[in-house]
Parts: sequence; structure tokens; C-alpha cells
Amino acid sequence: MRLVFPSYEFILFFLPVCLAGYYGLRRLTADRANGAAIRRGFLALVSVLFYLSFGARNLLILSLQAAGTLLIAKLLLYFRTGRRGLCVYAAGIVLNLLLLCFYKYASPVLPVALSFTTFSAIWFLTDVRSGEITAFDPLQWLSYFFFFPKLLQGPIMRYTDFLERAKEAAVTPPTKERFAKACLYFVLGLSKKVLLADALAAGADLAYSALADLLWSEAVLTVFVYAFQIYFDFSGYCDMGRAVAWLFGFDLPVNFDRPYRSENIRDFWHRWHATLNAFFAANLYIPLGGGRKGLPRKIMNIMIVFILSGLWHGSGAGFLIWGIAHGLLTCVCACLKKPLPLPRFVKRLCTFVFVSLAWVPFRAESLRDAGTLLRKLWNVPWFVLHDRFIDPFRNDLIWYPLKVLGVPDARTGGIICMWLLLAVSAFLVFVSPDAVRLAEKAGVFMTGPDGGEEAHGGRGRLAGTVGLAAGIALLFVLCILSLGNVSSFVYFNF
Repeated sequence: MRLVFPSYEFILFFLPVCLAGYYGLRRLTADRANGAAIRRGFLALVSVLFYLSFGARNLLILSLQAAGTLLIAKLLLYFRTGRRGLCVYAAGIVLNLLLLCFYKYASPVLPVALSFTTFSAIWFLTDVRSGEITAFDPLQWLSYFFFFPKLLQGPIMRYTDFLERAKEAAVTPPTKERFAKACLYFVLGLSKKVLLADALAAGADLAYSALADLLWSEAVLTVFVYAFQIYFDFSGYCDMGRAVAWLFGFDLPVNFDRPYRSENIRDFWHRWHATLNAFFAANLYIPLGGGRKGLPRKIMNIMIVFILSGLWHGSGAGFLIWGIAHGLLTCVCACLKKPLPLPRFVKRLCTFVFVSLAWVPFRAESLRDAGTLLRKLWNVPWFVLHDRFIDPFRNDLIWYPLKVLGVPDARTGGIICMWLLLAVSAFLVFVSPDAVRLAEKAGVFMTGPDGGEEAHGGRGRLAGTVGLAAGIALLFVLCILSLGNVSSFVYFNF
């Protein structure tokens, strides 16, 4: 039993029990001086139990990493400056990187979340070395290291930032509005993952398993189907994790902010996995000199960052090509003194197309497969779709209503399902407000500033609230009915 967010075990058992325990402790310890420490201990415990569901071996590896990093940090407090401090700091960085490299490149199994915990540990040691962190205790460290709402997908946070948010959570009283927003936010993120990402994954997986047989139109659709799939997969997990943190009073940093609306590649990387970009900037790009030592040095630093980003995501050559492609375009943008005088729509479209094409070597099993798909994009345009390409898109939640409406032909139903999925995906990506903004607005709408509908205009507002609640409930029910078919999280592999 793996306690992933989109699972019966997590939604119907683990999360409600944790919330009941946390807020029960909050009430019991409200007048105690050590009440915050008790609640931190509870969150650390349930976070460890959460990770235990991925296997005792995985927990042992991360526990050794946490303990080793804590020991090195303690030594750094005594030997922060001078040669000894530098040696201790270097040893901590090297040991964490060796652990990650061994399991990523030499072991057949990569412990879940090791890539994220390694960067968290490195950032922690860097802040201890610089003097940003002057004191800590093991309980606070465990709460930071294993905090389950951010463990699987990020964000990658600084220890000091986490403690500030934990202090705010300790003194912020729970409210109906906050709970309403968090629940809405979670359902929207769950819908992205279950109803969109996994439906698109079925088509992308089949296409990438039969690249040699794809026609031109199928190759084009495959590129964009996977671009939407990974978008909703990662975005959905980020939304769910942040929503769960909201339920406990924590406000995690935004890690995903509508990246396909970016007007250039630099903007994209401030929106896609934003905290990974912040980590590389603070711990690699700026220490290497950033852009302060001339354009050639700046270009070199950019390429180092993106090559390492590609290697962080995986050991295959495709990840390296993906990182190099993003690095090269970022260097081109860095060389331009002024943005290109193009309409905003054109710049967004060009950025989206580039990012989608760059996902091809990222997703393909080999460079040969990536080359096969990319070459097919240059074939003579001809829009024909094989039945085998359409079949995976025939999602039961859409297909059954279509049959009731009188669409008996499976091929026609599959085509309608495919285009409907793509249309909804494009609307959510390029037009609709993102989940957090929808949750913010809807949460206030449903509860009112004082928690009552009178503050929002009587019966009409009440009717709208009931309609909104019914729509969210329907989404939740559809997700629950689809949980048995949920695929794994893409970033589990990284």
C-alpha cells in the first residue's frame, strides 16, 4: 500500500486521521508552552509513517541521509569557518551527492523522493555554513525533511523558510474559509491528475510504444498529448500537496504557476518547478559567478545549470539532450538585449511548441525513438488516425454518456473523447485561471468573510454556492470512481 495522494487509502483514511489527530492535539495543547513542539512531533511521526508506505528499505535510506546530514550540520556549527569548516561542508555535500548518484545511476531502484531530499539537505548545509542557520533541533529537522505534503513533488524549501511557515501555522487558528479553500484546491488538483493526466497518459504511452507505425498526424498529436500529460501530472500533484499543507495551516511556496503561458524560456523556468530553479540559482549559478563576469562566463554558467538539471532528472542521454536544449535557448535569450517585437500570443505559442518538442527526448525510451518521432513531424502532412491510436482515449467516463446520447460507433466515440480531452486541456492551460486562484475565489464565495451566505447577497448567492458545491462534489465522485486506474506519478522516476 503506497500512500500516494490520489488513492483511497490516503483520501479516505490517512488524511482524515492525521487531521483529526493534529487538531485534537492543537486543542489539548493550546495552553501548554511546548504545544507547538508536540504538534511538530506529531507531524514528523505521521510523515515518517507516510513514507514507510513506500517500503522500509526506502525509509532506512532516507533516515540515514537525514541523520548523516544532521550530524554534519552539528559539526559545522563548531567548525563553520576556516579549513576544517570547509572540509566538513564539502564532505556533507559530496556524501549527499554520492548517495543520489549511486541510486540514480548505479542502482536499479531509486528511493522515492531521494532527489528532493538530497537538494533539501544540500541547501540546509549551505545555510548552516553561511551562518543563515545558527541553531536547530532534531525534531525541527525531521519535520522539515520528511514533511509529507512536500515530500514527493516538492517544493524544495530552505529550512529557515519552512520554520517561518511552521510558526505561522502554529499561531493561525483554523477557519471554515481556509478549510473550504483547501478542500476545493485538493479536488481541483486531484481532477487534473486523475481525470486529465491519466486519461492522456493512456494515449501517450501507446503512441510511444509504437513510434514506427505512427502517421504524421498521430506524431503531431503525440507531442502535444504528452506535453499536456506531464503538465497536469506535475501540476496536479503540486496542487494536492499544497492543499494538504493548507489543511494543516502551512502555506508552501508556489512551485508551478501556469508555465505554458510563458513568453520565453526564462519565464518558463520561473514557473515550471520554480523552487528547483531557485535552488540551482542560489547554490550553483550565483556561486559560479552568475552573470557578473561577462557574457561568455554567464553562458557557461547557464549551460552548467541546465546540464546538471537534465542529469538530475535521469541518467539517460535523452535527459541530457533535454537539458542542453533548454540551456541553449536560455543562452540565446540571455544574448538578446531586447525582447523580440512579436505579439504576446506568438511568443507564448513559440515557447509552448519548443517546450513540447523538447519533451520528446525526455519521454522517449532512447534517442533512436526520439529521432523516429521527430522525423515523422517532417513527413507530408496528412490527417489520418488509426483505430489503435484512438482506442486508448476512449475514457469510460466520457464514452458511456456518449453511448447513451446515441453514439454507437466506437471509432467516432474515441475521436470525440480524444478531441474533448485535448480541448479541455488547452482551455485549462491557456485560458482558465489556475487551481489556486479558483480555490481562493470559490472558498470565499462559499463561506463568506464571516462564514455565512448573508454577506454575499441572499438567495441568489446561496443558490450559486449550492451549485458550486455540487460541481465540486461531482468532480470528487468522478475522481473517486477513477482511482483504480490511476497511473504512477511521473516525477517518481526522477
